[in-house]
Amino acid sequence: MSTTVTPLDIENALKPLFTYFDENFAIMKQTLTEASMIMVMTRLWKEVLIALEGLLVPPLSDKPSNQKPLTQQELDIVFRWLELLFGFFNAKDEETGETMGVPAEVLKSPKYSELASLNFFYFDTTDNLIRTSERMATATAQRAQAQRNRLSAPASLGPSFGGIFGSTSMRRTKSIMLSRNLGTMKKAKEEKRKEAQADPSDDMILRILRMRPEATPYLRDRSRQRERLAAAAAAEMIVRQSLATGGGPRFGPNNLPRR
Repeated sequence: MSTTVTPLDIENALKPLFTYFDENFAIMKQTLTEASMIMVMTRLWKEVLIALEGLLVPPLSDKPSNQKPLTQQELDIVFRWLELLFGFFNAKDEETGETMGVPAEVLKSPKYSELASLNFFYFDTTDNLIRTSERMATATAQRAQAQRNRLSAPASLGPSFGGIFGSTSMRRTKSIMLSRNLGTMKKAKEEKRKEAQADPSDDMILRILRMRPEATPYLRDRSRQRERLAAAAAAEMIVRQSLATGGGPRFGPNNLPRR
């Protein structure tokens, strides 16, 4: 029989933690700049997320875990804590709406989104979780292959004509293009961050599966697959670096040929 827990009980459980934070934040606010204060709070927020994560799932491994999954009530309590802690670190003024703490877009980090995705997958069947994990693994492999294809594409011929077209107008055009490229890169970085926030994490699925004894063979197979992919990527990186340096430096100090 489950014990009845009221919303007030859930909030009161965090009161000692909030008191501790308030006392220490008050001291830091007297000695730190606003930027440094936000940086410290952001770092602390990451530690909070890691602590909550440890309540929900075991660390990533290819072996089953002795950690037991939470009940629905326990899961609801943890996510209510997450909501309360988010509000505390965001510290939005109720009257003006001004954020006095860490901006919401910083608090909603990929780790925060991973935790949010757990609420969706936590009680899903083992078969559904394995199918979801397999789809994620396939998508990850396809993105990695596409990235390798881009890196192995031949370089542009543009730089070889620099001596012919090195006019002022060309330099101005390059400056404009550079500015556009920076804007494009910034936009791509933001889209990548949003993608990381939106996509569920394969690691989180695997960590849930560690609490399912029947998923042991799949965990073992995925671990072997990851090891093979990591070894292939490392070998490819070595080859690419070797080609980029022409097989390694041919001359040592004082420009003497290496023996």
